[in-house]
Amino acid sequence: MLLSLRFHSFTQKRQKSIFSATVVLAITFALSAILGFLRTRLLYSFFFKCCILELDAYNAAFRIPDLIFKLLVTGALSASFIPVFSSYLHKDKKEAYKMASSVINLLLLFFIGVSIVAFIFAHPLSELIAKGFSPYQIDLMSNLSRILLIAQIFFLISNFLTAILQVNQTFIISALSPIVYNLFIILSIYTLAPTFAIYGVAWGVVIGAFFHMAIQIPSIRRLGFVYSKIASFKLSGVKEIVHLMIPRTLSLGLAEIENTVTLFFASSLSAGSISLLNLALQLMYLPSRIFGTTVGQASLPVLSKNIAKNQLNLFRETVRNTILQSLFIAFPVGVLILINRLPIVRLAFGSRQFPWSATLLTARTLAFLTPAIICQAVIQILIRSFYALHDTKTPLKISSISLFFNVISSYFFVKFTTLGIVGLAISASITNIIQCFGLFALFVWRVDGQGWEKMFFSFSRIVLSSIFCGLTSWLTLRFFDLFILDTSKTLNVILIFGISVVSGLFSFLISAWLFHSPEYLRFKSYFLRFFHFLS
Repeated sequence: MLLSLRFHSFTQKRQKSIFSATVVLAITFALSAILGFLRTRLLYSFFFKCCILELDAYNAAFRIPDLIFKLLVTGALSASFIPVFSSYLHKDKKEAYKMASSVINLLLLFFIGVSIVAFIFAHPLSELIAKGFSPYQIDLMSNLSRILLIAQIFFLISNFLTAILQVNQTFIISALSPIVYNLFIILSIYTLAPTFAIYGVAWGVVIGAFFHMAIQIPSIRRLGFVYSKIASFKLSGVKEIVHLMIPRTLSLGLAEIENTVTLFFASSLSAGSISLLNLALQLMYLPSRIFGTTVGQASLPVLSKNIAKNQLNLFRETVRNTILQSLFIAFPVGVLILINRLPIVRLAFGSRQFPWSATLLTARTLAFLTPAIICQAVIQILIRSFYALHDTKTPLKISSISLFFNVISSYFFVKFTTLGIVGLAISASITNIIQCFGLFALFVWRVDGQGWEKMFFSFSRIVLSSIFCGLTSWLTLRFFDLFILDTSKTLNVILIFGISVVSGLFSFLISAWLFHSPEYLRFKSYFLRFFHFLS
């Protein structure tokens, strides 16, 4: 009983700063990522060698459900619901909960309607976006897409519960949801896949999505959230959310078109291309989610409060510091991934069923995705900074430009070169670079103010420290690979990878200390606060 009370007290504890919220999100994201890699490793070891066509179809089947979910739900949450709900909660909690219930109900009804249409037309839609697939793969992809649509209904409710908890600065229990989700998919690979093949894994996704939602319901109740059976567009908060949501939905739509374009071109390449590209993207998104998305999620409620209280100078300074702190981690991590890409792929996905040629191609693809890792760390923060300003049109404009370059570059690399999925990786990095610089330039123009020269000076010190980090890591990797350890053994690969990363990080920290980097001093204090936070 006492243990249960302590657990409830811990999960309901509020994180009152961006740092503490980021720590919670980063730790749980990392744990979820480890389980995600284990899930993928098991999935590929089970299906890659014997059933590559089925695996490609399974990876492609997420496109339609994800597209619908991100357009209808993600746009409402990230751009409009959190800032508006936060302002309502500050004024009238009862009215805030009434508005939240109405938004959830309206979106749920609309989402179910759109999902029914997608369920009926899953086959022609699959033919449209995966034109290079065989008829068998199209049939399989459409059937799996229908199953995965069910999971998105649970995700819709779950993501709103997460948003409500995060606005109340309660991050722990919602951050555990992805871990539970991955655990159920892993269980499905062992229990359902032997009998139902790839369909068993798809149903595992549905079960995992249900528990992703269910684990948050007790916390929502303890928070005092009162659900109302109301679905009205007449509420002023609902109108404001819809007004802000439309540009964000269009912006996400453009981003999803980019992903669909990538799938379209990848489906025309050799069998297994989609699955290998998916592996490289999973590795690329890991650090960007830990160091970009987590900081963005943690900062949005704080930034929204800055704007609500008309604290523009504090808002501007918070954005600058948050970007630099995120880059202080993301830049050396991106460099270390570039240097250690081969051992990373071997350790994450390598198995007897995963051929060496696939490992090399995945590692090469990952190398060209590393610029996107650094860009995403900035993009996630800048986008949410615009949302805090109640501006969803600027990210839409930049997304339109990046989409144009993505389509052109993807077509060029696939049609006029022999790079294959490596060309698609280059195209993804070009798109991210354009989006990053475009958002940053417009943000500086929008908020004006002083201090940007100081920010660039700090950024240059991070870059120099990262160069020393990469050089040290590369020299260490080459020395141990050539003269000390036999890398044909997994244990030796782990040792070399660990030594290379530790030596690179040590070099980075020493360089940052010698350059008197302000971010180094901040993270030194954060490090001490981290232990205090754990206690």
